[in-house]
Amino acid sequence: FLDFSTMQGIVIGLILTATSVGVTVRTLLDLHVLNSDVGTTILGGAVIDDILAIVLLALFMGAESVTGAFMIGIRIAIFFFIFLLIGLKVIDRILSLGDKLHVPKAFLSISLSILLIYSFFAYEAGISGIIGAFVAGLIIGQSFRSKKISDDVKTLGYGLFIPLFFVAVGFKMAVQGTSLDVNSLATIGLLSFVIIIIGIVGKIIGCGLGALLAGMNRKESLQIGVGMIPRMELALIISSAAIAQGIISGIVAHQILIATVILTIVTTIIAPVLIKAAFKNS
Repeated sequence: FLDFSTMQGIVIGLILTATSVGVTVRTLLDLHVLNSDVGTTILGGAVIDDILAIVLLALFMGAESVTGAFMIGIRIAIFFFIFLLIGLKVIDRILSLGDKLHVPKAFLSISLSILLIYSFFAYEAGISGIIGAFVAGLIIGQSFRSKKISDDVKTLGYGLFIPLFFVAVGFKMAVQGTSLDVNSLATIGLLSFVIIIIGIVGKIIGCGLGALLAGMNRKESLQIGVGMIPRMELALIISSAAIAQGIISGIVAHQILIATVILTIVTTIIAPVLIKAAFKNS
């Protein structure tokens, strides 16, 4: 509709796939409904569509044809199976070394090593390193020792890697030498409006309809749809990965990235309001 190419449209579709559940969890905790059927359904759905978004991103970045996409899909499935199986049997024992090593932040160092090893093997397997990191995170998160490193990971992420992530994206665009004119800004405004509307309505209808088909009533289905609205970190990762891989570039890259930032801001602000309204008198 806005004259973007098919590839650029697919990137925008991928951006709209994942749910940032952090905002929703905070609101559900405040309403004391996180452990309800609706709350657990939202959490499960958010995890699943994050996995789908990462897998689709890996397929899209690495495939040059339908056959190529199929082969990458097979490699991803094999990687998940093998490294999940190995990880569930071995990683908890590896993490237990942190109890024996009398050094500061031993659990954090071991966890980061596991993450890098998984990312390396994923990359060597011909799929995105983000798949390996995600699988490592899933496994480490299942260990009871994960509580010992969660605060350290947040500090490392928010204090170092997340700021570097934004700086790297901005620097890359600056080096490209592209600039925004009045027409580009108008396109950003229209694109942002369109993806915000689709992002909100799509989650409410799509997730709400799924909940109805699963046997939930209309109010619960609406609550689930509203709870899946927020987008944040993975949306920005997908847009930045598409830029880094050269799938989108120039003015279009600026437009999509800025529209993604606006999407994350708007959905983060309005989601708690809509969630509280949906759970009113529940």
